[in-house]
Amino acid sequence: MIKYTGLAVLVVFLMTNACRHDPVVPSTPEISFKNDISPIVIGNCGQSGCHDGRREGFSLQNYQEIIGHIKPGKPYKSNLFAVIATNGPNVMPPNSPLPDEQVKLVYLWILQGAQDN
Repeated sequence: MIKYTGLAVLVVFLMTNACRHDPVVPSTPEISFKNDISPIVIGNCGQSGCHDGRREGFSLQNYQEIIGHIKPGKPYKSNLFAVIATNGPNVMPPNSPLPDEQVKLVYLWILQGAQDN
């Protein structure tokens, strides 16, 4: 019985003293709609013949139109993110998918609340 008590004391001691530092949480700079997201979406999606408002479908020319396809804080529930992050026949833009870095910026912007900043 004494062996188990000593073992229990040792385990408790190690558990309480093993990790005395704060976890490392990476900091992500705030993503700007005006500087980061607008050029990606309007430059790739809001072009003539695509989502510029001249064809059937919908327009992606400004924040108000873009936010209609976003669920702030929830990238995987946002239609815009779903079509730019997918692989296969439904990926947008259809002729040249966005580079991973741009997809990541859109993801982070949505995760940060999709602010009009």
